[in-house]
Amino acid sequence: MKYRLITLFFLALAFLQSCKKDIDTIQPVSISLQLEVDQTLFNYKIPFEKANVEIINKTNNEKYTAKANADGLVNFNSLSPGTYSLNVSLELDAEEVSSLSGQVTSQDLHLNYSADNLNFTTNYSSNIRLISSTPVGNWVFKQIYYAGSNTSKGAVTRDLFVEIYNNSDQVLYADSLVFTIVYGKTNNNTAEFLLPNLQFDWSKSLGMNVNNNANEDYVYAKAMFMIPSDGSGKKYPVQPGNSIIIAETAIDHTKPYTLNSDKVQEIEDPTLTVDLSKADFEVYLYPYEQKIQPGRTKFASDIDNPSVMDVETIFATGMRDMVLNPQGKDSYALFKASSAVDPNNFPKYPEPTTKTVTTETTRYPQIPTDILMDAVEISSVLEKDKTPRRLHISLDAGSAATLSGPYSSQSVVRRTKQTVNGRRILQDTNNSSKDFGVLTKADPSKTASSFID
Repeated sequence: MKYRLITLFFLALAFLQSCKKDIDTIQPVSISLQLEVDQTLFNYKIPFEKANVEIINKTNNEKYTAKANADGLVNFNSLSPGTYSLNVSLELDAEEVSSLSGQVTSQDLHLNYSADNLNFTTNYSSNIRLISSTPVGNWVFKQIYYAGSNTSKGAVTRDLFVEIYNNSDQVLYADSLVFTIVYGKTNNNTAEFLLPNLQFDWSKSLGMNVNNNANEDYVYAKAMFMIPSDGSGKKYPVQPGNSIIIAETAIDHTKPYTLNSDKVQEIEDPTLTVDLSKADFEVYLYPYEQKIQPGRTKFASDIDNPSVMDVETIFATGMRDMVLNPQGKDSYALFKASSAVDPNNFPKYPEPTTKTVTTETTRYPQIPTDILMDAVEISSVLEKDKTPRRLHISLDAGSAATLSGPYSSQSVVRRTKQTVNGRRILQDTNNSSKDFGVLTKADPSKTASSFID
């Protein structure tokens, strides 16, 4: 008995020493960030104390915020070691910029930065150069309904849509506006020819021949859908503060309807989905499929509503209907086609991991970022589920996400910045983490209920 007690004592002592060793090994870390800007672009002192700095632990989604001092120094203390994401935003209105610079301007200033998969396992310090972002177009995404609705009681992904808004004080024309789904790697696996954030390094694509940065100066399209024109460029006027809706399928999804397979599509709970029968445009992929694969049968749910104008499918791969990724693994962009910008003639490149190109290899159109009017990064609301961003931070330094994830009936909606003479001006800082909120149910009505403050 005495021997057994002595043995148990030493086992317990060894266990306690092991626990102590683990406690001693796992020490909290401190993070020091020095904010800065390109001094050649600014001849005045930036008030860094106005910056919002947020880091998120990718393991438990825990968020931490801090303020910089006047010199731009930000400190986070006693953090658990781990992998984090970082987002920084600083906004100055035109009056502040005018006062600081001594030059009158009507433009607000937006400074942003973001990074993902930062490993904070020991004390860390780094200089962070904020990027100046200026909206380049008056067309913006107002609402993106990508999550879909319940897979058994709702419409799954058949009821998706995007809403595009005239954020200017002038009449704009939607003719030749191109809605683009941006392509990129949708997992966090490691491989050759990837950027540090595990996204494709497009400069390594076979046949790539650009003088500029293949990753920062271009995006690559998974799909491009263009609003048609009659040649005048003024067929589809959109008044200031108004919008257009492009539906995946422009029918009333709250009611049963007949699929192309002659099967009736029932709906168990109409409150989970939406009526898109009054959409301005719809995507009907069958004519495009006939061009690339003549004789292919119609996809069951790719229904054509003859009373709603079809957009022109310029390019689409990996889909037989305009399905937006419900898990938040797509990003979206807008640009205008013209005599100088023909999306049919964009060069195309294979994935950088492709080592041999054949006639069966998918090649993705390369779009210059300087023609983009708006771009929005979509992601999972959970940091651990986020995949590498597809948009460079100069296009969108943040990301938007539904709160309840896929098949939740939720949409992301751009916030209202201010209302002038009854016209809503939507917020556009090129940081979707700040610019977008969430509707608990997508709303294609264009009424007050489809906006958020």
